[in-house]
Amino acid sequence: MTTEAIRRLVARHAPTDGTHPTQMEGIQLFRLTRPVACLPAVYSPSVCVVVQGSKRAYLGEAVHVYSPGHYLCATMPMPVQAEAPVASPDKPLLGLLVSLETRSLAETVVEFETASVPLPQRRSAEVVPGLAVVRWDDAFSSALQRMLELLEDPLALRVLGPGRLREFFFAVLLGEAGPSIRRTFGTSHGLSRVMSYLRENLDRSLSVNELAQRAGMSRAVFDRRFREATTFSPLQFIKKLRLNEAAMQIAQGANIGEAAGSVGYSSFSQFSREFRHHYGEAPRAWGRLARTSTTDTQLSAL
Repeated sequence: MTTEAIRRLVARHAPTDGTHPTQMEGIQLFRLTRPVACLPAVYSPSVCVVVQGSKRAYLGEAVHVYSPGHYLCATMPMPVQAEAPVASPDKPLLGLLVSLETRSLAETVVEFETASVPLPQRRSAEVVPGLAVVRWDDAFSSALQRMLELLEDPLALRVLGPGRLREFFFAVLLGEAGPSIRRTFGTSHGLSRVMSYLRENLDRSLSVNELAQRAGMSRAVFDRRFREATTFSPLQFIKKLRLNEAAMQIAQGANIGEAAGSVGYSSFSQFSREFRHHYGEAPRAWGRLARTSTTDTQLSAL
């Protein structure tokens, strides 16, 4: 069970630049043959595995670097800056993205929790991050290779795909990311509900008190746990999420006013001011630069 075998499988089934969907639920492969500059992105709940090259994700003061032997696990939507500093036609960036917002993951977590020991009670000082770099172990490597090998056989993929995907999730749950995923997607997942609600309602007014109620927590507890998971206060996180979502739309050619409105800004001047403060450029100037590398902007979200 080698990284090289896994790399060859991804390279064979992602033969060109960009993303490549597969017939397995929530899995896409990617290849990139040129570096990606640091760009805004919103990481969806997912496991991102780089099998050749490396990527960096910046969240607050933290820098997350992942390459073969380590994967990135995001258990909730995260507004980050992301880059792939090295990639070339001779040695492309290769990897896959596995969504955690799937029926397969939900069913696997439920059965895992039914059959396994309960999670220990959280200590008050314990931090359960929503974004973390996790080491591969033998179980993860084996499950990943067995899952990707199905891409070689369409019949086997159709018959065995769901089972191999659950085997992969089982290996993830047994590993270092398991407790964070269980706390986010298990029986008590108030923050996960709030994050989904935020992502779907960025265009409307959002209050921290309302979010705390949706999470089933007091305001004080919600503030503390939110900051532990994201490194931001709720209001800081909402602003960063809105700006990153708008920036991604602008980079892909959206009208600036429409992008601002779609994430809840009613004042164009306020949006422009906050955008410039966050990215160092006015939206229009930033968009012209970003649109020269639309594929890179899309890949930065992986």
